[in-house]
Amino acid sequence: MLTLLSALTTADAPKVTVATTYIDVHTGPGKGYPIFHIVEKDEAITLEKRRTDWIKITTRRGKTGWIHVDSLANTLDRTGQAPDIRAPGREDYGERRWELGFAGGDFDGADSLGLNLGFRFTEHLTADLRLSQSTGQFSDSRIASIGLMHQPFPDWWVSPYFRLGTGQIRIQPSATLVEAEDREDNLFQTSLGAYVYLTRRFFLRLEMTQHQILTSRDTNEEVNEWQLGFNVYF
Repeated sequence: MLTLLSALTTADAPKVTVATTYIDVHTGPGKGYPIFHIVEKDEAITLEKRRTDWIKITTRRGKTGWIHVDSLANTLDRTGQAPDIRAPGREDYGERRWELGFAGGDFDGADSLGLNLGFRFTEHLTADLRLSQSTGQFSDSRIASIGLMHQPFPDWWVSPYFRLGTGQIRIQPSATLVEAEDREDNLFQTSLGAYVYLTRRFFLRLEMTQHQILTSRDTNEEVNEWQLGFNVYF
């Protein structure tokens, strides 16, 4: 039953009956949300949808809240059996809204590390915030950017994407260089990449980015960067 939970609508959502003393109901999908209601033994609840390890439920009195997926081990379905509970898989990826990731790679010959936080507001579009730092022989740099990513095939095991971003780069030349000064410039980013589903909530992310740095000189600079990292969705 629960193997299809993420695809069910409210009209045909499954129901279970509490078989233990009680189950705590939270206001949101996480332990940080307060408990506002208790479902008692022999009371029926309707399972609306799943978000990672949390299930949205509605009680027979019309109260709506969230219970942890482990609580379903203390319930019975219409056949009198414990419901079939599975771990989140690739099909749950379409239900996630937030993602957090880290990556490492090469920024024009310098070692780079980055963090990204994204919010998915449609099936194909994700807005993200990125922070990265690179360390090279002649200079170090830090980049802060925001961007918009488009995934044409979000349900594929290997899902390609295209990203456009803008931000600022701060370049700190090595102290050994003569007459070197720190620089702060605006930049534009164009990225091509792919998500590769691994297991549960984890994805591998491979990306190539071209940075167009808008300098105060006569010509702008183009820097290529590749990164490989991991993302977790929640």
